[in-house]
Amino acid sequence: MNKYILLSSMTVLLLATLPAASQKSLSADLVISHVANKLATVKTLGYKYTFEYNYPARESRTVVNAQAYLDLQPADQKDGFKFQFISDDRSSVYNGSERFITDKASKKLYVDNSPSFDSIGDIFLQNSPLSLKYVLPKLASDKHTRKKLTATIINGSEYYLLEFTLITSAITAGGNIRETRVDQNATYVVTIDKRTFLPVAVLQTNDKNDESLKTSFSGITEKPPVPEPLSWYFSSYKDYQLEKKEKLTLIETGKAAPNFTLANFGSNSSSSLDQYRGKLVLLEFWIAHCGFCIAAVPKINAVAQKFRDKDLQVISINMHDPTSTIEFFKNKNNPEYRILTGGDSIAKAFGVEAFPAFVLVDANGKVIYSSGGLEEKELDAAILATF
Repeated sequence: MNKYILLSSMTVLLLATLPAASQKSLSADLVISHVANKLATVKTLGYKYTFEYNYPARESRTVVNAQAYLDLQPADQKDGFKFQFISDDRSSVYNGSERFITDKASKKLYVDNSPSFDSIGDIFLQNSPLSLKYVLPKLASDKHTRKKLTATIINGSEYYLLEFTLITSAITAGGNIRETRVDQNATYVVTIDKRTFLPVAVLQTNDKNDESLKTSFSGITEKPPVPEPLSWYFSSYKDYQLEKKEKLTLIETGKAAPNFTLANFGSNSSSSLDQYRGKLVLLEFWIAHCGFCIAAVPKINAVAQKFRDKDLQVISINMHDPTSTIEFFKNKNNPEYRILTGGDSIAKAFGVEAFPAFVLVDANGKVIYSSGGLEEKELDAAILATF
């Protein structure tokens, strides 16, 4: 019996389930072990990479295509990896010690000498064969996470569909499982080639909204063309202007909060931090295309309402989104607090590197709380301690 399974909002594949007898012989943990072993022993992988982000309720969709090369067992490293992702407008290269990105339009080259791969949302590494290499052994030994395995046929070839749900957690680019600080569960469906035990796609959804992320690895091969040796070093890109990436650390408690003046969204006026001297101020730094920022809105509304009689001022600072995007975000999510715009440089002054970020400033202009993500109990305690 044929049936349709929606793998993304844009991709529908005709699937035919295998006979029941074949499915009974399958074990999710056994298949996970096979895939983990395969990724642990394979030396190189090449594939056409497609990243699809969809959020129909917000009319948001992003598609990125690139040619990928992964070196999972570099000869010059005892334990590590290298990669190159080449798209029409940029390239992202990690040579084992530094990561650099070339912007083909601006001819600028950005170098990070101490890159971290423990973030959620890396456009090239999120839910990739690289992250699966490190997360699958953890998943195989995790007896609390429910795993479901089915066998299927896609366009005449046999595949496994491995499904599992992480409770208020998600997989990072580096293959760790990290709490998201958001009250939602992430469900993953990994499509695995039954013949090679290589992953060919990952679909990530959640139980709160219709947001989805699909990564696919078409034409995946263990013998891809090897990049030119000099392509691994940013010094070889003579036509690009070097821009070093500054490593940021979120401002610490006890420090003076930098003053700023930014435009108020929806009016011709502006606001500065100094004008709130004598009051308690909660600053939020955010961007529109951020699921965690969306999930934080009702919680910030609740905090603002809870401490309204204490004259808590909540100021939400958007980084760089256009007016139309902020307007859509505001109408859709109903934030009940002031929004300021054009905050990129201010975020840098506060050491903000990921979103959302929160900083609580006391009546004297001192930082008394800062957090990457919304920790409601800790924030409440910090606010109550001022009264």
